[in-house]
Amino acid sequence: MFKALAAALLLAFAPLCAAAENAPTVTVAHPLLWEIDDGTAHVYLFGSIHVMKPDTIWLSDDLKRRFASADQAWFEVADLDDQAAVQQQAQKYMLDPSGHMTEGLTPDEIKSLDALLAPYGLSSTRLMGYRKWAVALVLNVQQIAAAGYNPKTGVDLTLMQSARATGKPVHGFETIDQEMQKLTPANAAEDMAALRATLKDADSATKDIADLFDAWATGDEKRLTYFMVDKMKTEEPSLYHRVIVERDAAWTPQVEQLIRDLKTKGGGTAFVTVGVGHLIGPDSLIAMLRADGVKATQVH
Repeated sequence: MFKALAAALLLAFAPLCAAAENAPTVTVAHPLLWEIDDGTAHVYLFGSIHVMKPDTIWLSDDLKRRFASADQAWFEVADLDDQAAVQQQAQKYMLDPSGHMTEGLTPDEIKSLDALLAPYGLSSTRLMGYRKWAVALVLNVQQIAAAGYNPKTGVDLTLMQSARATGKPVHGFETIDQEMQKLTPANAAEDMAALRATLKDADSATKDIADLFDAWATGDEKRLTYFMVDKMKTEEPSLYHRVIVERDAAWTPQVEQLIRDLKTKGGGTAFVTVGVGHLIGPDSLIAMLRADGVKATQVH
């Protein structure tokens, strides 16, 4: 799950990312999509992934048509394409002025961390001014980029750029600052746990990234739920509550208000794009909308 979070912030670390040398492979993706349609208000809910593998065909003619039909586009954050703003907010929450990042780590853990960072021209010394969870995030960002995934062609940015190019109004459910607050560990124990979990899973990182992307590309809701909900809920319950439950609970009334607004003006279509982890599982935006009596149907 932390790798999925890293993908969301990959743009903030673009200057630190190593170039990938992987040969591109053509993949035709079939991501998950839901729709709410009561005859007047029409809302699409699209499960995104924040980075993209080269030569992946995910924006089908059908999806283009549905997106083009929308009067407005909604994303987790409306100014995700403002790299300067993303970097500024990321640094606000991820830097540690005390410069004691390695405090509490064992000598072996520091050695392992340096070995993992070295291929990217980084080291624990260079990142001493970061919080532990931020170092884990930086490492995951490097692994994602090195595996050939590009944030500049990710689903969110691609659709956001398309909306802006066609004059479609762009809205966000939260600010970058609000998003960073949710991602930031609540205490020192969680901060340490995030880094140690990354060190522990380092050997399987490349495979984990590939498995997660494949689950998204094939629209495999069961596997996505395992990767993005079940594991996080079990291994990091506090993070799960902040990043998934609290945010979905905050977005649900906004979607319901959006539906009411469309009805009030006599109809219309909105296209909502959020990370796919927010649309699957028992605490998802879809589940919360259905609990409130809103009918959301998966599009096949």
